Amino acid sequence: MAETKQYDYDVALSFAGENRETVAVIAECLRGRGVKVFYDDFEKTRLWGKDLQAHLANVYMRWARYAVVFVSVHYRDRVWTRHELKAALARALEERGDYVLPVRFDDTELDGLLPTIDYLDLRRDTPTEVCIRICEKLGIGSRGYKADAGPAPWSRSVNGFVSFDYSNHNGRYCIGQGVYEFETRWSKASDISIYCYNDAPSIRGIAVAPIGMSVKDINDAGIRDYTSRARQPRLEQVVVLENVNGFFAALHITSIKDSSQYAGPDELSFDYWILRDGGRDFSAVERL
Repeated sequence: MAETKQYDYDVALSFAGENRETVAVIAECLRGRGVKVFYDDFEKTRLWGKDLQAHLANVYMRWARYAVVFVSVHYRDRVWTRHELKAALARALEERGDYVLPVRFDDTELDGLLPTIDYLDLRRDTPTEVCIRICEKLGIGSRGYKADAGPAPWSRSVNGFVSFDYSNHNGRYCIGQGVYEFETRWSKASDISIYCYNDAPSIRGIAVAPIGMSVKDINDAGIRDYTSRARQPRLEQVVVLENVNGFFAALHITSIKDSSQYAGPDELSFDYWILRDGGRDFSAVERL
């Protein structure tokens, strides 16, 4: 099959749910480098209502340039992954080429996948290294890719505590996932305040609660003022975010460290809560 053929996806990722955390990092890295990647969390709306058996067969047999198979004992034992592998191997047999690209979590053998096929190994290679190797296989290398465009650190739970160096990743840190995703962006102001921005595509607006107001005091997040691109919250203040899907998150800033004021990195820490019910009332959230 000619390399000039146009595919819907550069790569389709096939993996077991137990390995999602690692595969998600690779998927985000690929997307950040401009790769058209089939990863189920990126396709939720498109998959809704589809006959998944037929749709996934097309993805792994016809619509992707390469299929990346993440080999693990969990992959071997799942019905859907066996279905995906069967479709991918049928394509590989038809083309007699290197269509299936194995990446191993362990030494599990998969029916139909010859043990002599060369593979990458996540016991040795980092997720970022795997991402780079996939890009090289596609022939894009680092073309057009800026180092600061890589995936930001990410806490996918709907509430939690995070602490990170806001001088890295252009000050980006993601919380939540899917329709509940919020990509926060920050920059230095002082050792008692910090700038927060609504520049990320996932963010509709940002607001800051009055000094002294706690998260539990916010019973209607919708009445806050979201009309500014940038806000300057102080230590112990609460930042309220609305994402483009209409969900709200509240962040209580617990620490701001400025590297010009002490021997250490620029570091921001906050507790956060995301209202998954689509509401605006944080009065019932549990203190972390």
